[in-house]
Amino acid sequence: MQTFIVALLSLISCSALALIDTRFPESPTYMSKANMIRFQYMSHEGAQCTTGINTKLISRVPYYVYAPATGTTQIKTGKYAAVIFLHGMGEQGSSVLNMCYTRDDAYYASIATNLIKVENQAGGPGAAILNGQFIPQENMVVIIPQSMQRGGFSTDVIRRVISDTTVQLAAKGIELDADRIYLTGLSMGGGSVFNYIAANPTHFSAAVAIEAAGGIDPCLVRANNVSLWGFAGGASGNMGAGNLRTIINGNTSCPEATIEYTNPAYTCRYNNKSCTLLSALRPNNLRATFMPSNGHSGWREVYNGTHSALPTTEKNIYNWMLSQKNSDQGKPLFPLDYDTVSSSSAASSTALSSTPSSVPTSSSSSSIASTASSIASSVASSTSSTASSSIMSSANSSAAHGGTPAPILLSPAMILPGAIANASALVDEQNSTAPTTFWFAGWSTAIYPVEAIIDLGREYTLTEITIYDANGTGLVEFSDGDLSHSQTVIVSDSLTRYLKFTSYPVNITTRYLRVKKFNAANMNEVKLMGY
Repeated sequence: MQTFIVALLSLISCSALALIDTRFPESPTYMSKANMIRFQYMSHEGAQCTTGINTKLISRVPYYVYAPATGTTQIKTGKYAAVIFLHGMGEQGSSVLNMCYTRDDAYYASIATNLIKVENQAGGPGAAILNGQFIPQENMVVIIPQSMQRGGFSTDVIRRVISDTTVQLAAKGIELDADRIYLTGLSMGGGSVFNYIAANPTHFSAAVAIEAAGGIDPCLVRANNVSLWGFAGGASGNMGAGNLRTIINGNTSCPEATIEYTNPAYTCRYNNKSCTLLSALRPNNLRATFMPSNGHSGWREVYNGTHSALPTTEKNIYNWMLSQKNSDQGKPLFPLDYDTVSSSSAASSTALSSTPSSVPTSSSSSSIASTASSIASSVASSTSSTASSSIMSSANSSAAHGGTPAPILLSPAMILPGAIANASALVDEQNSTAPTTFWFAGWSTAIYPVEAIIDLGREYTLTEITIYDANGTGLVEFSDGDLSHSQTVIVSDSLTRYLKFTSYPVNITTRYLRVKKFNAANMNEVKLMGY
């Protein structure tokens, strides 16, 4: 009866949103080594799609669903836990696709051909299924979407794909267990795992992030009882050993202390031996596995259960996932239904602080021109808008006058239009803790350098610029953003101080501060002092 009700609710919710694209063939394929059937789908529309407007890039995404089977053509009906896997940068789809347009059959065939990359090439659960190495202790549904934009998977895309899977499988006699929905990802996809959790910490029953391109607030993890298993190799980016250890142990600002301990399967010597750390007070809740012998790799062996860094007593990460339930953690069941209006709004509001929303479609020069136009318009204006007044008021209350430097409170509203991607992440975490969001314009070197200009609301004399280096590589420059002033660079940092704040004394009077990033430099936050 419960299965029928969930299926009915899913079908009702489906009528309230755009259906998946029926021109994209389901193409059931029997995966003989795992006894599963693989389907492919194109998700329904999320945020409003405007035909011909390139800034509305991907309204739909292709994805695979693997379902338990009783034979080559027969689904095994029932209620199952599900895991959604987010691939790395190398498995992205074409970033120029615009699903607003009507395409012919050949177009959809090309998408299907491209989608295959998320399986064996990605080295995730799909590869384990293909090679007969996906052996959880009970049947599971596996969902693998393909990112169609640079920078990873938005919260909106992840939710839509799970919702669409719920509807499609309900029609086949399979119910997703909302008490056991899991999220995992590697590299770029691991960063998207953290972005999703930061925005919706109570949704997933557990998460596994491997070599993630990003970090997460350890206090948020604790406050929301997030079950997380992180893996870090010897050449990680943001998900380095230090960051992962912080997630396990927390820090002094977290409400409760956590003491790490080693898995009894190891004598844990961090620097010269792979080991797994766990945390109290919930030992099964937080885990950190270090893989010093690996560079930016190791995920294929983690997902198929053969990596030597996995605890000898628990080689199968899926079994650990299955042991985690929302009901055991005091969290609500995963919201399988999907409200496109509220979800799209939520995605828009969180995109600035969590996940890049789209590929930049204009060149760096056109972005600069747009920014210059914004500055000129702002300077020429004789009256301030409500937003400008708010910015000015906020800034005035944050800096002392009369030549005494004080912090200038920055906010996302201060980023002038014209900056590509989520430049507001530069100024959205004005505190002393390590920031978790970052301005990401894309991986392609062709789009760099990129610029953003901060409007302080009035003219200040800046005395100090502080930045947070998240990756330990790249180049960032600061200069006066007022076009009537000299454009001389006042701060240039090659970002060699991994996971640290760096402060520079400056002496410049301006209302506008230009930030220029080169070669995908990852500089998470800007803080200013002045008067």
